[in-house]
Amino acid sequence: MMLLYALDQRNWKRWHSLVDQSQRRLAEQQISAEAPGTILKDVNLLLEFVGSGGVATKSRNASLPSERLPELNAKTGHPIQLDLKRPLLRDYPNLAGIFILLRVMDLLQMRGNRLAVHPAAWGVWRDLNCTEQYFALLEALLFHAQASVLGATPKYREEPQACETSSLFLGQLSERWRQFDFYESVKSFGPQGELPPWHLFALQQLGLIEVRPREFEARERQNWGGRGWLLGAAKLTPWGTAVAWALLDTLKKAQDQAESEFNLANPPADERGLGDMVLPLFDERPREQGDRKAPPGSAEEAGAEDEPAESTPAADFGSLRPAFHPYFPEWQKIYARPGREARLGAHIFKVTLAGWQGGAGSIWRRLAVPPGNSLDQLAGAILSAFEFDDDHLYDFRYRDQRGKRRVYNHPYCDEGPFTPEITVGESDLALKDTMHFTFDYGDNWQFEVRLEQIEDEPCRRQQAKVIASAGKAPEQYPSFE
Repeated sequence: MMLLYALDQRNWKRWHSLVDQSQRRLAEQQISAEAPGTILKDVNLLLEFVGSGGVATKSRNASLPSERLPELNAKTGHPIQLDLKRPLLRDYPNLAGIFILLRVMDLLQMRGNRLAVHPAAWGVWRDLNCTEQYFALLEALLFHAQASVLGATPKYREEPQACETSSLFLGQLSERWRQFDFYESVKSFGPQGELPPWHLFALQQLGLIEVRPREFEARERQNWGGRGWLLGAAKLTPWGTAVAWALLDTLKKAQDQAESEFNLANPPADERGLGDMVLPLFDERPREQGDRKAPPGSAEEAGAEDEPAESTPAADFGSLRPAFHPYFPEWQKIYARPGREARLGAHIFKVTLAGWQGGAGSIWRRLAVPPGNSLDQLAGAILSAFEFDDDHLYDFRYRDQRGKRRVYNHPYCDEGPFTPEITVGESDLALKDTMHFTFDYGDNWQFEVRLEQIEDEPCRRQQAKVIASAGKAPEQYPSFE
């Protein structure tokens, strides 16, 4: 059974034995538009297809036109065969993964009813060399990509960084085929799994793994209720082995640092720490001068003691640069998404009480909210507008302009991020899009908060104001009679 949470002792020992082989492979690898993998060719295919003029789309998720998907599928580096009458983008993992990466990198954006290439992001992208583009895509997959970009509601909570799950998956593979049983294909790697098909296909397009589909009979598909492509087997490529080693090494170092900090803060009262979770992967034994050749261009080869220039990771991208730059000195520039335009005008929200027996949409309030107000203040304004007492927990859920699912919780909740930490202007909610506001997890009041307009003039108001309303708000605590 494939476990996505930890590696056993045998696996850790195997990776320990692959140190020299992996470092040598990293030092020898050349990254071009053709290799490793088809990722850069597939990305350019979608960018050229959409273009600066864009393509019309009827999808709420700014998806690619469904009637053009078979054509695009045939042109990718890994075309697949689907036995579906009306396949959607989510059914083509070879296209869905690339689409998600381009959306979270802001290379594709929604403009009205058209999906188009973002001019500023396109300029940044074209200014990168192939190595810089390749690692930008790898980081986008490991740290930013989410199934919510496709409009899906995943079974598992999507963490902001899936690097650990993906790295541990790679760590349990080898360069021999590993077969996956029915349960694994459906639960771990199916559309609702922790590593869905599009993520696995992106790993293949990056040249890290090779995959084989799992064939299902009609009765089996009816039993598990799914559709589309499923993983049947996978194996590492030689390049994938080297990258997996580097990722596991990075995780191990981060774990060692966390364990050290934990032990300093909690002297021997509890000696378990994090050490029980994994075995040490890389020892600190000194190497002989000729034990291995230093990677070309590395600080070790040059005899330098200081870190190379620009080694500090950027806010969004560049987290993996310290691990890979010694082997790829040509990785100089870090991809940066274009900054969002400042929203200084009042945000006009139409807040509708959802699912009320008086009729859908019959009870609503329109609010003008200063962009500097926090989501916590917005929650207070909504409750005040409906004459509710602010005496229960709540949360806001929505998809931002990149299509990523975001959740902000009441400050008294156990887990963040919390609503006082972000302002309305920073929410990155697209115009005409909706936030879902849930108040009181017992009575479960549901509100739809739609951003109708952002005023052009800078807002001078300090507090939210009700500017229109319809329908009488129900009693928050009606009597039993």
